[in-house]
Amino acid sequence: MNLISKKIKTRFKLLFICIYLCNFYVFSQEGEYIKIENFIFNTEQLKKNQKGIIIPQLDRNLNDRIEFFIQETFPNIIDDSKNIIWQSYKTTTNPILKAHSMSFMVRVSIKNTNENKIYRYIEIDYFPKTDELSTYYIWDSEKRNFRINDSELERRSYLPQLTDLKIENQPNKAGINDILQEYRALIGGINDNFVYFNQAKESDLDKINENISSYVKQNYSNVDFVMNIVFDSYHTFISAYDIYHYYTFIVQVKLQGSSTPNFIEVFYNPSTEIVNSDFVWSSQRETFYRPSQND
Repeated sequence: MNLISKKIKTRFKLLFICIYLCNFYVFSQEGEYIKIENFIFNTEQLKKNQKGIIIPQLDRNLNDRIEFFIQETFPNIIDDSKNIIWQSYKTTTNPILKAHSMSFMVRVSIKNTNENKIYRYIEIDYFPKTDELSTYYIWDSEKRNFRINDSELERRSYLPQLTDLKIENQPNKAGINDILQEYRALIGGINDNFVYFNQAKESDLDKINENISSYVKQNYSNVDFVMNIVFDSYHTFISAYDIYHYYTFIVQVKLQGSSTPNFIEVFYNPSTEIVNSDFVWSSQRETFYRPSQND
């Protein structure tokens, strides 16, 4: 194997390891055999009231399980945890793996010797496929409060900033029907449980690829031309305060004065048709990468 081939494989590995680690927490709970039809069913259960606020279905059995899970996870710390509030429903679909989870915010009272109750908040994730509960919160005895564990903080430091990418907290929000439409289109691109974006949305792909190619050429001056654009994943987020969805694509580019291809992760918001990326060029590393929030 020549040196150029080794460099290409190394850069592919680094890029996909980075993306994989950012999604590892959710994928570690799920797997490749979830059906997109499950996403459709769960999304259809999220109705809006007259004010347009999402009202999830009440599942008393799940609430009881969350309460028991908290008591079991934090023994001798929590007095009660009955105030359970549904937060969001999230899904991720890539060509091989699919995952979904629901998040709940729980107000808990802390055991203490004083008469006044002390309240704290923790977040619990529920994974419908495996029927498991999980949390990344741990108890800090010195501060008498909960905090996110170090490994989760590290993972989050590498996540894209969706607000900066014009996806999260935007005035032009996706609708539930918009997300359902994307799900149904992706079902049309499944072959042997492998999701093909180009088969699912063939009529839209040329325009999306053209927009991605134009964005890359305009924003990365050292790119000579775009070699290939590959569908990477589709993400959704539905909550009472925000709804959004987006696609990610991996763009293979040829750099000026170089025969070695490089790679950029690009985001596409189907609600606004905005193409964006947070990858930057590093002359020292000789590659594009997403800076960590700790950099």
